[in-house]
Amino acid sequence: MLKAIKQKIQKWRLDFENKKYKKKYIKKFGLIPPFETFLLKENNFSGRKLGIIYLTSYDGTFSINNTYLPLQELGTVFRFEMDPQDDRKGWYAKKERVNEEMIAYVKNVMKNNSIDIIVCYQSGRTLTQTTLDFFNTLTIPIINEGLDDERKFRSRRGPDGIYRGMKDVCRYFDLSLTTSKSALIKYGVEGGKALYKPYAANPEVYKKLGLEKKYDVAFVGAYYGTRPYYINYLRANGINVMIKGQGWDEGEATPNEMIEIFNQAKIVLGFAGVGISDEIFILKGRDFEVPLTGSFYMTQRHNELKEYFTLGHDIETYGTKEELLQKVQYYLSHEVEREKIAEWGYQKSLTHYTAKAAYEKIFSYLGL
Repeated sequence: MLKAIKQKIQKWRLDFENKKYKKKYIKKFGLIPPFETFLLKENNFSGRKLGIIYLTSYDGTFSINNTYLPLQELGTVFRFEMDPQDDRKGWYAKKERVNEEMIAYVKNVMKNNSIDIIVCYQSGRTLTQTTLDFFNTLTIPIINEGLDDERKFRSRRGPDGIYRGMKDVCRYFDLSLTTSKSALIKYGVEGGKALYKPYAANPEVYKKLGLEKKYDVAFVGAYYGTRPYYINYLRANGINVMIKGQGWDEGEATPNEMIEIFNQAKIVLGFAGVGISDEIFILKGRDFEVPLTGSFYMTQRHNELKEYFTLGHDIETYGTKEELLQKVQYYLSHEVEREKIAEWGYQKSLTHYTAKAAYEKIFSYLGL
């Protein structure tokens, strides 16, 4: 009951924030432009090798595989990671020092190398005002990615008075990239310029390995929210589910093990909830990583998925635990149909949703 109440409150808070920003945008700029205004479609990238500085707050598997490695395909990348251990409790005590180290690193790299662009994965939590002012002195494009703007565009204020999301820092970047449609106008209201960056994955990492399918259902991801509710229901009804991830008794998988597990699963399970909530669904990196491994993917159904995949053709979806069980049982006993869907999902992702092509469009837009 308490969890359900928290979910309702979170949904109400985000809906209220979205409505407030819509009113602010209309008051400031007039009519809200169509979504296509924020979407890049053409790829006119020059193809030349770029000098790239990559400033990241913390690199997990997703950002390493789908940002850092694709950037390396496009040029020479100089990478500064602010907090490798993701030390959330002790971060603010060292925030000023780490930012000073990052500024010194950028100055040194630019002194000794030809740099075309700075790519950031940062937020108000990680950046100081000193760093933001330093960004203003540079003459090359600085772009920043926001992967969780659906619920954390503003977030709460840190001890230094800066909002932990993008609200206070977005105006210091030449371009912000967000995977959240609702955040696009928020960037404008706060003085930033944003484009929508569709989700994509790296086919050089997430790929077919030709392994035997030995798991009926597999899930790789952390233990939280309603995930145990669905998985326990499948297990209670006789489905063999292989699990790896933080918080599960089975332990975590290394990045390579994860890709092997995807390849070895007849069905790879996904979840679309934000945090603990099943009230808010968003796209996930898994939606694009799993199909590239050639495996059948089934995740929670929501409208945004329809903009990327033909549901029931490229991937499968479910709405309730009962529907999930019914579809798992069906596809486990219909191998030919299951593998056809897996192949269609693979071809769709390989053709349209690769990380390298996404960055090429962005760099092309910036005239690089």
